[in-house]
Amino acid sequence: MKKKKIIIAIVCVLVLWIAIGIVDYGRVHSFERPIFSFIIEPGYEDGGSGKYIGLGYSFDIKGNFMPEDEFPGVTKYTYYLFGIEIETQIRD
Repeated sequence: MKKKKIIIAIVCVLVLWIAIGIVDYGRVHSFERPIFSFIIEPGYEDGGSGKYIGLGYSFDIKGNFMPEDEFPGVTKYTYYLFGIEIETQIRD
């Protein structure tokens, strides 16, 4: 019985972690800032570019985040999963 509860708890944590990662990836892939990641290394003084860290994943983000920018949002990102580069995209 106790073993079953531990397995259920582990599965719930994994499902939650995967859901959080998918939401952040989906937002960045749509050239928006992630929700659940936090910025640890601001890249520029534009209020959003830099290195964002999540649980096991990270993004290097460059973008237009100043109020006067004509096309605001992420312009380029690199996605890392457990430190391995997975994808880089640039907004046209």
